[in-house]
Amino acid sequence: MILLEEIATNRGDRNISQVFEEYGDPISRLNILPGHYYSFEIPIPNFNPNWVPNSIDEYRENPAAYITERQYYNLSPVGLSFYHERWKENCLLLDLKVIPPQYRSKIIITHLNLIEKNLQEIGMFDEEMVPFSERGKLNLALYNITPSILEQATGLKLKYAISGIKLDKVSKASLLDWNNIGELPLANIDDRGLAIANRMMDITGLFEQFEIKQLS
Repeated sequence: MILLEEIATNRGDRNISQVFEEYGDPISRLNILPGHYYSFEIPIPNFNPNWVPNSIDEYRENPAAYITERQYYNLSPVGLSFYHERWKENCLLLDLKVIPPQYRSKIIITHLNLIEKNLQEIGMFDEEMVPFSERGKLNLALYNITPSILEQATGLKLKYAISGIKLDKVSKASLLDWNNIGELPLANIDDRGLAIANRMMDITGLFEQFEIKQLS
């Protein structure tokens, strides 16, 4: 069993963006595989924070005025990619930036334990791992993790933190490989790239919304 205490290499010393800047490996958007952790840059010319609604009701009153129905939009999302049928075109990403830290660590550790056997096959705990470029040839269960599988394993409702990303809109992608995964669970809070609804004020409001979803 993988324990947080055994793998944590970052205890709030770096935020999530800094983790990828220091330990991430640049990767072509054409080579994205499900089941790994990535950061993306999604530039939108003349982006306006007012395109983010304060509520679902506000969005429904005038959908054309907004870029999303949620109270946030992330131009620099970071997180776990899930399997779905069109994964080569669209990445379904669990965005770690909008998940409260205490839930984030639980989610990552639970995920790692779901795929522990595969991580051993890849060589996460060895000095040399199977190169990422060769992993696509392996039949690994970690590629098939879906939101429902992770929700069932964690007991959490994750939909609020999951975004669909069109890979042809990604200008830059980075992979955090398994030998550095201990950087993420306890990484510092990070709002880089996040546009948050005016009434929420800051990222604390997003965290509260995530917690509210757990009660609904």
